[in-house]
Amino acid sequence: MKSFPERLPEALQRGLAPVYLVAGPERLLVEEACDAIREAARRAGVAERIRLSADGRFDWSELARATETGSLFASQRLVELRLPTGKPGAEGGKVLRGWIDEARDDILLVICDAWELNQEKAAWFKAIDGAGVYVPCWAVKPDRLPQWIDQRVRSRGLALDGEAARFLAARLEGNLLAAAQEVDRLALLFPGGTLNLETVQEAVADNARFDGFRLTDLVLGGQPGPALRCIRGLRETDAPPPAVLWALGRELEIAREVAHRSAHEPIGRVFNALRVWKARQGPIQACIRRQGPARLDRAIGTLARLDSISKGRAFGDFWVELERLCVSLAASPSRPGRAA
Repeated sequence: MKSFPERLPEALQRGLAPVYLVAGPERLLVEEACDAIREAARRAGVAERIRLSADGRFDWSELARATETGSLFASQRLVELRLPTGKPGAEGGKVLRGWIDEARDDILLVICDAWELNQEKAAWFKAIDGAGVYVPCWAVKPDRLPQWIDQRVRSRGLALDGEAARFLAARLEGNLLAAAQEVDRLALLFPGGTLNLETVQEAVADNARFDGFRLTDLVLGGQPGPALRCIRGLRETDAPPPAVLWALGRELEIAREVAHRSAHEPIGRVFNALRVWKARQGPIQACIRRQGPARLDRAIGTLARLDSISKGRAFGDFWVELERLCVSLAASPSRPGRAA
């Protein structure tokens, strides 16, 4: 059964399915859907959670071993299996089909970080779709973003007029994480209020200087000095590192893919395939011209290290290393930018 993210809470109220597949390119929708499933499982008394990640070296027998002994806490467990590539391969597909055929008591949540529409033709997908719930998390189309923002605002107890919703959609350019953060901030500033265009414009202007998406704009736009000052502002305001990294990582991942694919495809076709807004195409191309594919590959690796530092899994000063990365990305390699 297919259930889009906005309909998932209603489906969960009717009871838990034996298996869920949450997949798609929109990370915010993926994570919120997974959180909703976890919360529904907790309410149903599923107290134990098992997490597995099926990377290229994953031993698929681990999935069976993880649940072969009984739970200490409850009759059911939530088993989360993350597929970074979205493709389990022949062996993984067979194991997943076998899990479903065995009708286990535990609940399986499969999370795909990468997803394409043609993957819905795979036999393992059809098995999950037939036995459980498939939650596709596609990017919100530009013409539907104002409606998505309006629904999000209403869920927070606010009211927003049409002009204000369209203004936010234009400013945020399809970035759902930024939209969600902006809506949450407005809910804190104006609890239970009705917001018009002028109110929203003033609130956004107050927050524009030091937000993580402003940092991304400065890095892509080749402004190392302002980027450095923005990072210092983020640090002073205790901005959460994961949110900062998500905003920057999302754009750098796109820039890297465009850089590699445009070597053998027309860049306009690549942008269309990746659904990159026209307003973002210029800054992304400028970043590619400065850095090139190899440097962007290394930058993604540095972001992974920063993520580990932010989670306490690696040593280092998160903010200092973020400064180094952003200044190097914003500056031309032949003329290094100076901290301002």
